[in-house]
Amino acid sequence: MGKKILFYGLIAGGILTVLFLLSHMLFMKNFSAEMWETGEIIGYSSMLIALTAIFFGVKAYRDKVLGGKITFGKAFTLGMGISAVAAIIFGIYVYFLYTAIAPDLSGKMIEIYREKIKTSGQTQEVISRQLEEFDKESTLWNNPYLQSFVMLLTVFMIGVVISLVTAIILKKKIPIIENTV
Repeated sequence: MGKKILFYGLIAGGILTVLFLLSHMLFMKNFSAEMWETGEIIGYSSMLIALTAIFFGVKAYRDKVLGGKITFGKAFTLGMGISAVAAIIFGIYVYFLYTAIAPDLSGKMIEIYREKIKTSGQTQEVISRQLEEFDKESTLWNNPYLQSFVMLLTVFMIGVVISLVTAIILKKKIPIIENTV
């Protein structure tokens, strides 16, 4: 089971990293609030696409190793393992994104969110209060370790949901052999 977890986790993590790197290269030239929103849609879609490796990994294990039968628990455990490997790979990528590939990305994101608050249509008092709160929290955005951990958890939690759905879909009960003596 460990080989399947590693194999399909590496596939999911690799696909996720490549898709995010490609979207980063496409959108960073004209970085704007609209591009950021489009990038978020593409990012979450990429996570779903990459994490389909969970389904294929569980199905391959069920069909090739277990002879077509798998319990819910084993399927869910396998999916969680694949999710964990993919999440770790993506967390490492995000760390390098914020430290080496695009060290100015946090600053650009902060400016986009500040501008959204300023143009929200709220009263000046509400805008001032929101900006003050945001400025206190924005120091966390400049922490590549925190950014990496948040994205690692995001991928893992999406993987948990996909693992749950996969286990429900692919489980096949192992028949109990009765003693006919």
